[in-house]
Amino acid sequence: MRAIYLIARREFLSYVATWGFWLSLASVPMFMALGFGLPMLIENSQPTRYYALIDESGGELEAAVFAGLEAARAEQAEAVREMTEELMGDLPPQAQAAMDAQMPQLGDNRYRRVDPGVSDLDSLRPYLLGERLVETSDGPQPLFAAILIRGSAETGIEIDYWSTNLTDSNLRSDIRRALQAHMQDTRLLAEGVSPAILDAVEELRPFVRELNPERAAEQAEVTDAERIPVFVGIAVAFILWVIIFSVVNMLLSAMIEEKGNKVLEMMMASSRHHEILLGKLLGVAAVSATLLLFWVCLALGGGIAVQQAAATADLPAADVLAAVFNPGLLLPALGYFVIGYLMYGALFLSIGALCETLQDAQTLMSPMMLVMMVPLFLVMMALESPDSPILQFASWVPLWTPFIMLARLAQDPPLVELIATTVVMIAFAGFMIWGSGVMFRMGALNQANQDTVKNWFRFGRKAQ
Repeated sequence: MRAIYLIARREFLSYVATWGFWLSLASVPMFMALGFGLPMLIENSQPTRYYALIDESGGELEAAVFAGLEAARAEQAEAVREMTEELMGDLPPQAQAAMDAQMPQLGDNRYRRVDPGVSDLDSLRPYLLGERLVETSDGPQPLFAAILIRGSAETGIEIDYWSTNLTDSNLRSDIRRALQAHMQDTRLLAEGVSPAILDAVEELRPFVRELNPERAAEQAEVTDAERIPVFVGIAVAFILWVIIFSVVNMLLSAMIEEKGNKVLEMMMASSRHHEILLGKLLGVAAVSATLLLFWVCLALGGGIAVQQAAATADLPAADVLAAVFNPGLLLPALGYFVIGYLMYGALFLSIGALCETLQDAQTLMSPMMLVMMVPLFLVMMALESPDSPILQFASWVPLWTPFIMLARLAQDPPLVELIATTVVMIAFAGFMIWGSGVMFRMGALNQANQDTVKNWFRFGRKAQ
């Protein structure tokens, strides 16, 4: 036991006692913040784009465009209001007033119409090419686009969209949808449908309630907060995959480096092979525990801050946070992590013991990477089809069980299936640790290498 402890402590300190480890630890929340905040920052930092709209029909189509844009803005605001009320319930007056104040700001305000003083394309071309600037409230600015709209006997309405920007299609799409709605209304009016009927038809929407038959009728309505555990389970499954893959790669790289530097031979002279194997697994497991403890504390601190801010605004965020930090999800995640780590960690240590360089390990890692990539694709199926026969079958594959069952956990899989797959996974993990120990000993004593493993899969000819 002392040898296992010393090896585990050495492995733990070799990672933790470095600046790189703590810098990488601090970089994770930074990259998460960038991942969530950077798209919003990019969106908010987009420059205002100025465009000219030329209506060659005399003003009818221009009015239709701006009426359509305003209707789209109002529809978006109403959708946000309904989603907020469905998720949070009836808001207090202060929160309702704050939300109403933000409603006029919804929509795409990056595009502003300007009047360059000319209406033909030849005169507009210098503005579009940046050779001349148009006067705006922000000073002289280049013209982003020029849109010429006209009536047509063949197509009804024609739109000429002139712009040097070939990727930003939002303005073009908004104007096209507005004029499409105008064409449809015009056709219905021509067929004798009154404007009152058109307005009434626009307001027609079914009222849908999603109900859970496991509860009484007065409490059966399903809210968005109840769906959060499903998304959390899938997110945790992905995080579990990333952590296990990162940790086992640490084991593989360290093992190959120690074998190349003859450190492994010196360790074998004073310790048994199973002590080295267990010591390394426990040492890197302690490193993983340090990572997880830091992230959990960070998540708890952020959750408490969010809950306090929500309480100040009288918003019921406690139920949402309770779903995120549900022990019924986090405790199985911890168990699946331990078993998955032991399976993959022991396997990767044995692969490292068989190889002299990282290039040699790549030949054995290729099939393992294919095996590890499969759960990533299957986990996404759990979002819409948790009862899929493919997922049920894949849940019985021990190498995939930690990820797939974790993603299915929030959807209440059968208890018998949950227990049975866990038992099979634990038994397979024991077999993997035993087999990896044998391979580790053979590789550490140079009794086998990567060619030995390749020969096991050569059929039709004698192994060399």
